[in-house]
Amino acid sequence: MPRLPDGDPAPQTGELPPAALATLDGSRLGVYVHVPFCAVRCGYCDFNTYTAEELGPQQHPGASRATYAEAAVTEVRRARAALGDVDVGVSTVFVGGGTPTLLEPADLGRVVAAVRD
Repeated sequence: MPRLPDGDPAPQTGELPPAALATLDGSRLGVYVHVPFCAVRCGYCDFNTYTAEELGPQQHPGASRATYAEAAVTEVRRARAALGDVDVGVSTVFVGGGTPTLLEPADLGRVVAAVRD
């Protein structure tokens, strides 16, 4: 039978457990923004990426370049909420995964602005 790892479970409200928050005092985060869109799929790629042809006409949140930025901004805000009242700065933002330049510059800017805010 599987066994839960040691420690307290994450609170149902989505915040980090107090013991985890205590380790963040004065820390700065590095944020990775995964942009999963590619013009073509490279044979060596192990990232979670999609070409426009693979996505087809789906309209799932974040599953198209048109809806990705809003879904990513929502995810950044959720991550911030998980930190509660702890003030944690960001020292770096790395954008990768697919071909980030397939996003509209304004959309990528919205995601980075959400990290900054």
